[in-house]
Amino acid sequence: MNRVIVITGGTSGIGRYLSEKFSETDYVYILSKNIEKIKKVKKEINSDNIIFIKCDITIEKEIIEAFNKIRNQHNYIDVLINNAAYDYMDKIEKYDYVEFDKIVRTNLVGKAFCTKYAISLLKKSNYPSIINIASRLATRPMSDSSAYCCSASAIVMLTKCSALELEKYSIRVNCVSPSLTLTPLTLKSYTKKEIDEVKEKSTRKRLCESQDIYNLISFLISKESDYINGENIDINGGILLK
Repeated sequence: MNRVIVITGGTSGIGRYLSEKFSETDYVYILSKNIEKIKKVKKEINSDNIIFIKCDITIEKEIIEAFNKIRNQHNYIDVLINNAAYDYMDKIEKYDYVEFDKIVRTNLVGKAFCTKYAISLLKKSNYPSIINIASRLATRPMSDSSAYCCSASAIVMLTKCSALELEKYSIRVNCVSPSLTLTPLTLKSYTKKEIDEVKEKSTRKRLCESQDIYNLISFLISKESDYINGENIDINGGILLK
Protein backbone atom coordinates (compact mmCIF):
# COMPACT_ATOMS: atom_id res chain seq x y z
CA MET A 1 0.00 0.00 0.00
CA ASN A 2 2.85 2.36 0.91
CA ARG A 3 0.73 4.92 2.71
CA VAL A 4 2.44 7.43 4.99
CA ILE A 5 1.24 6.92 8.56
CA VAL A 6 2.15 8.96 11.65
CA ILE A 7 1.77 7.26 15.04
CA THR A 8 2.30 9.14 18.30
CA GLY A 9 3.54 7.15 21.27
CA GLY A 10 4.69 4.45 18.87
CA THR A 11 7.49 2.96 20.95
CA SER A 12 5.50 1.04 23.55
CA GLY A 13 2.30 -0.89 24.11
CA ILE A 14 -0.46 -0.51 21.53
CA GLY A 15 1.48 2.13 19.60
CA ARG A 16 4.51 -0.10 19.19
CA TYR A 17 2.36 -2.95 17.91
CA LEU A 18 0.60 -0.67 15.44
CA SER A 19 3.93 0.73 14.24
CA GLU A 20 5.39 -2.70 13.58
CA LYS A 21 2.28 -4.05 11.84
CA PHE A 22 1.69 -1.04 9.60
CA SER A 23 5.38 -0.87 8.67
CA GLU A 24 4.93 -4.21 6.88
CA THR A 25 3.08 -2.40 4.09
CA ASP A 26 3.37 1.35 4.79
CA TYR A 27 5.83 4.07 5.73
CA VAL A 28 5.50 4.83 9.43
CA TYR A 29 6.68 7.89 11.32
CA ILE A 30 6.92 7.15 15.04
CA LEU A 31 6.71 10.18 17.32
CA SER A 32 8.05 9.53 20.81
CA LYS A 33 9.56 11.70 23.53
CA ASN A 34 11.64 8.87 24.97
CA ILE A 35 15.06 8.59 23.33
CA GLU A 36 15.91 5.34 25.13
CA LYS A 37 12.72 3.70 23.89
CA ILE A 38 13.44 4.93 20.38
CA LYS A 39 16.89 3.33 20.49
CA LYS A 40 15.44 0.09 21.86
CA VAL A 41 12.69 -0.19 19.26
CA LYS A 42 15.13 0.66 16.48
CA LYS A 43 17.10 -2.43 17.41
CA GLU A 44 14.03 -4.62 17.80
CA ILE A 45 12.23 -3.61 14.60
CA ASN A 46 14.53 -3.81 11.63
CA SER A 47 12.45 -1.99 9.03
CA ASP A 48 13.39 0.56 6.39
CA ASN A 49 9.76 1.72 6.48
CA ILE A 50 10.00 3.23 9.98
CA ILE A 51 11.32 6.72 10.70
CA PHE A 52 11.70 7.84 14.33
CA ILE A 53 11.20 11.44 15.40
CA LYS A 54 11.77 12.63 18.96
CA CYS A 55 8.70 14.63 19.92
CA ASP A 56 7.02 15.48 23.20
CA ILE A 57 3.41 16.15 22.20
CA THR A 58 2.87 18.37 25.25
CA ILE A 59 5.27 20.89 23.71
CA GLU A 60 3.89 22.74 20.69
CA LYS A 61 7.32 23.66 19.33
CA GLU A 62 8.31 19.99 19.16
CA ILE A 63 5.07 19.08 17.36
CA ILE A 64 5.73 21.79 14.77
CA GLU A 65 9.31 20.59 14.27
CA ALA A 66 8.17 16.97 13.91
CA PHE A 67 5.64 17.71 11.19
CA ASN A 68 8.12 19.97 9.41
CA LYS A 69 10.54 17.02 9.26
CA ILE A 70 7.79 14.86 7.78
CA ARG A 71 6.97 17.60 5.28
CA ASN A 72 10.61 17.76 4.18
CA GLN A 73 10.76 14.00 3.63
CA HIS A 74 7.34 13.08 2.25
CA ASN A 75 5.37 16.34 1.90
CA TYR A 76 2.12 14.53 2.78
CA ILE A 77 0.63 11.99 5.15
CA ASP A 78 -2.30 9.65 4.67
CA VAL A 79 -3.08 8.72 8.26
CA LEU A 80 -2.51 10.26 11.69
CA ILE A 81 -2.98 7.90 14.63
CA ASN A 82 -3.15 9.95 17.85
CA ASN A 83 -2.17 7.23 20.29
CA ALA A 84 0.20 8.76 22.88
CA ALA A 85 -1.32 8.89 26.36
CA TYR A 86 -0.45 9.26 30.03
CA ASP A 87 -2.20 8.23 33.24
CA TYR A 88 -1.76 8.72 36.95
CA MET A 89 -4.41 7.39 39.31
CA ASP A 90 -5.51 9.18 42.47
CA LYS A 91 -8.60 10.38 44.28
CA ILE A 92 -10.03 13.79 43.32
CA GLU A 93 -9.45 15.12 46.83
CA LYS A 94 -5.77 14.13 46.67
CA TYR A 95 -4.87 14.74 43.02
CA ASP A 96 -1.67 16.63 42.36
CA TYR A 97 -2.29 19.59 40.04
CA VAL A 98 0.81 18.89 37.94
CA GLU A 99 -0.18 15.25 37.34
CA PHE A 100 -3.78 16.14 36.48
CA ASP A 101 -2.55 18.80 34.05
CA LYS A 102 -0.04 16.40 32.47
CA ILE A 103 -2.78 13.86 31.75
CA VAL A 104 -5.00 16.44 30.05
CA ARG A 105 -2.08 18.01 28.13
CA THR A 106 -0.92 14.63 26.85
CA ASN A 107 -4.21 12.87 26.23
CA LEU A 108 -6.27 15.77 24.90
CA VAL A 109 -4.22 18.87 24.07
CA GLY A 110 -1.43 16.83 22.46
CA LYS A 111 -3.92 15.09 20.19
CA ALA A 112 -5.57 18.38 19.26
CA PHE A 113 -2.31 20.03 18.26
CA CYS A 114 -0.96 16.99 16.41
CA THR A 115 -4.22 17.16 14.47
CA LYS A 116 -3.73 20.89 13.86
CA TYR A 117 -0.26 20.54 12.39
CA ALA A 118 -1.09 17.39 10.43
CA ILE A 119 -3.95 18.97 8.50
CA SER A 120 -1.85 20.66 5.82
CA LEU A 121 -0.12 17.35 5.09
CA LEU A 122 -3.32 15.29 5.22
CA LYS A 123 -4.94 17.64 2.67
CA LYS A 124 -2.38 16.41 0.12
CA SER A 125 -3.42 12.77 0.53
CA ASN A 126 -5.81 11.02 -1.84
CA TYR A 127 -7.58 9.36 1.08
CA PRO A 128 -6.76 11.03 4.42
CA SER A 129 -7.86 9.83 7.83
CA ILE A 130 -7.29 10.56 11.52
CA ILE A 131 -7.73 7.99 14.28
CA ASN A 132 -7.86 9.11 17.91
CA ILE A 133 -7.31 6.50 20.60
CA ALA A 134 -9.47 7.07 23.69
CA SER A 135 -10.75 4.47 26.17
CA ARG A 136 -13.83 2.66 27.44
CA LEU A 137 -13.50 5.13 30.32
CA ALA A 138 -14.75 7.84 27.97
CA THR A 139 -18.25 6.61 28.80
CA ARG A 140 -17.74 4.49 31.93
CA PRO A 141 -16.47 6.34 35.03
CA MET A 142 -13.92 4.72 37.31
CA SER A 143 -12.82 5.65 40.82
CA ASP A 144 -9.38 7.19 41.25
CA SER A 145 -9.22 7.99 37.53
CA SER A 146 -11.08 11.26 37.11
CA ALA A 147 -8.37 12.96 35.03
CA TYR A 148 -8.03 10.06 32.61
CA CYS A 149 -11.81 9.56 32.32
CA CYS A 150 -12.38 13.25 31.62
CA SER A 151 -9.61 13.38 29.03
CA ALA A 152 -10.99 10.24 27.33
CA SER A 153 -14.46 11.79 27.10
CA ALA A 154 -12.95 14.96 25.67
CA ILE A 155 -11.10 12.95 23.00
CA VAL A 156 -14.44 11.63 21.76
CA MET A 157 -15.78 15.18 21.42
CA LEU A 158 -12.52 16.33 19.81
CA THR A 159 -13.09 13.58 17.24
CA LYS A 160 -16.60 14.79 16.45
CA CYS A 161 -15.59 18.45 16.21
CA SER A 162 -12.60 17.59 14.01
CA ALA A 163 -14.73 15.43 11.71
CA LEU A 164 -17.19 18.30 11.31
CA GLU A 165 -14.51 20.90 10.60
CA LEU A 166 -12.37 18.75 8.32
CA GLU A 167 -15.11 17.31 6.11
CA LYS A 168 -14.44 20.13 3.63
CA TYR A 169 -11.00 18.59 3.06
CA SER A 170 -12.41 15.04 2.85
CA ILE A 171 -10.44 14.14 6.00
CA ARG A 172 -12.34 11.55 8.02
CA VAL A 173 -11.82 11.48 11.79
CA ASN A 174 -12.83 8.56 14.00
CA CYS A 175 -12.12 7.42 17.53
CA VAL A 176 -11.28 3.96 18.91
CA SER A 177 -11.98 3.24 22.58
CA PRO A 178 -10.37 0.00 23.77
CA SER A 179 -11.00 -1.70 27.08
CA LEU A 180 -8.07 -2.86 29.22
CA THR A 181 -5.59 -4.16 26.65
CA LEU A 182 -3.07 -6.95 27.04
CA THR A 183 0.30 -5.14 26.87
CA PRO A 184 3.55 -5.43 28.88
CA LEU A 185 2.47 -2.37 30.91
CA THR A 186 -0.87 -4.00 31.74
CA LEU A 187 0.85 -7.13 32.99
CA LYS A 188 3.14 -4.95 35.12
CA SER A 189 0.44 -2.62 36.46
CA TYR A 190 -2.39 -5.06 37.23
CA THR A 191 -2.48 -8.15 39.40
CA LYS A 192 -3.61 -11.48 37.96
CA LYS A 193 -6.78 -11.18 40.04
CA GLU A 194 -7.60 -7.75 38.58
CA ILE A 195 -6.96 -8.98 35.04
CA ASP A 196 -9.12 -12.05 35.60
CA GLU A 197 -11.95 -9.83 36.89
CA VAL A 198 -11.86 -7.76 33.69
CA LYS A 199 -11.79 -10.94 31.59
CA GLU A 200 -14.85 -12.25 33.40
CA LYS A 201 -16.81 -9.08 32.57
CA SER A 202 -16.14 -9.57 28.85
CA THR A 203 -18.53 -11.68 26.81
CA ARG A 204 -15.38 -13.01 25.09
CA LYS A 205 -13.73 -13.90 28.43
CA ARG A 206 -10.43 -12.26 27.53
CA LEU A 207 -8.72 -8.87 27.48
CA CYS A 208 -8.58 -6.71 24.40
CA GLU A 209 -5.40 -7.38 22.40
CA SER A 210 -3.37 -5.01 20.24
CA GLN A 211 -4.25 -7.15 17.22
CA ASP A 212 -7.95 -6.36 17.80
CA ILE A 213 -7.19 -2.64 17.72
CA TYR A 214 -4.99 -2.98 14.63
CA ASN A 215 -7.78 -4.85 12.81
CA LEU A 216 -10.30 -2.12 13.61
CA ILE A 217 -8.00 0.74 12.65
CA SER A 218 -7.06 -1.02 9.41
CA PHE A 219 -10.74 -1.05 8.53
CA LEU A 220 -11.38 2.56 9.62
CA ILE A 221 -8.61 3.96 7.41
CA SER A 222 -9.67 1.90 4.40
CA LYS A 223 -12.15 2.85 1.68
CA GLU A 224 -14.46 0.09 2.94
CA SER A 225 -15.28 2.36 5.90
CA ASP A 226 -15.91 5.46 3.77
CA TYR A 227 -19.32 6.14 5.34
CA ILE A 228 -17.99 6.12 8.90
CA ASN A 229 -16.98 9.57 10.14
CA GLY A 230 -16.96 11.30 13.52
CA GLU A 231 -17.68 8.08 15.38
CA ASN A 232 -16.37 6.62 18.62
CA ILE A 233 -16.14 2.85 18.33
CA ASP A 234 -15.85 0.83 21.53
CA ILE A 235 -13.76 -2.31 21.29
CA ASN A 236 -14.29 -4.08 24.57
CA GLY A 237 -15.71 -7.56 24.09
CA GLY A 238 -19.06 -6.49 25.50
CA ILE A 239 -17.72 -5.24 28.85
CA LEU A 240 -19.94 -2.15 28.70
CA LEU A 241 -23.03 -4.36 28.47
CA LYS A 242 -22.70 -5.25 32.13
